[in-house]
Amino acid sequence: MKILKMSFLQNSIDSLFEENVPSPLYLLPAEIRNSVFRETIFDDKAALTIEISETGEIIMPPLMAVSKQIHDETYGYVAAALRDPATKFEGKVRGYDAKPLLATIQRISRQTGIAQRELVARTHVRFVGDVDMGSLLVWIQGNIKDPETTPIFPFEKMDIPEFAGENVFEGRLSLKSHIISYKEFKERNKLVTWNYYARDFLAALEVRKLDVLGEPKQNLWLDESDATIQTAVFETFAWWHDIFLQKRKIQARVLGLKERKRVEDDHIYVSSAMLEFGHNLDMAAQLWQ
Repeated sequence: MKILKMSFLQNSIDSLFEENVPSPLYLLPAEIRNSVFRETIFDDKAALTIEISETGEIIMPPLMAVSKQIHDETYGYVAAALRDPATKFEGKVRGYDAKPLLATIQRISRQTGIAQRELVARTHVRFVGDVDMGSLLVWIQGNIKDPETTPIFPFEKMDIPEFAGENVFEGRLSLKSHIISYKEFKERNKLVTWNYYARDFLAALEVRKLDVLGEPKQNLWLDESDATIQTAVFETFAWWHDIFLQKRKIQARVLGLKERKRVEDDHIYVSSAMLEFGHNLDMAAQLWQ
C-alpha cells in the first residue's frame, strides 16, 4: 500500500479530498468508528512509531487520506501520539544532511511544547545514500559549535567488541574527534606534525590495498599538499564509517563466509590504523603541556 506523505500541521488540506464521496466507515456508530481509527493507527501497539522521511515530512497513516472528515477525526490520535513520551520517531537522513529532519523535530517541539532534547532522544536515525562530505562536515562542525542547536541523533553503533560504540560522531575513531584535533594542531601552528602522521596513516592503508582512496599513490603522498592530505584523511574516516559500519550487515547477508572474513579483517585493520593515528597525535600533543 502506498504511504501518504503530508507536511506536518499544514494549513489547508481541502484540495486533497472529494467531500461528495462518502466512506462506508460512516455507516458505523461513532464509537466503533473511533475504535477502528485507533486500531488502524496504532496497529495494536502500546506506543506509536512515527516515520519522518528524508525530506522532513511526517508519514501519515494512509487511512487519513480517505476524506477530509476522516483526516480531521483521526488527526487527534496522531497529535496525541506526538505528545506521548512513549512515542518514538524513525527518521531517514540522506547523505548525512540532517537539516530536513532537524527542522521537523524543531517544528514539533514548537507546536507541542516538548523540549527538542527529548524529541532528539526519542528519534532513531537511518542513513541512506552515499556520503556527502559537505553535509557531514556542516553537521559535525555545527555540533562542535553548539550541540543543543545541532544535535546528534541516536543511530546504530559499531558492534565489534574492540570498538563498541565508535561511530563517525563519537569516540576515538570518530571524524568529529579528528576534526577537533586538527583544529588544535592548526591553532598551535603544529600542522607539520599533524600532516606527518597523516601521511603515515594513509600509507598504511595503501599497503593493505583497500582501494580506500582509489588509485594507489604509494610514496606520492609525500608530494601531496597539506590540504590534499587533510581532505584524504577526513574522507577516509567518513568512507570507513559509512561503508564498513552502516552497510556491514548488508555485506554479511550477500557475501560468502570467506569474503565476509576478508571484509571483517579489513574492518579491523582500518580501525587499528585509525587508532594508531589518533594515539600518535595524542602523544605529540602531550609535548605541548
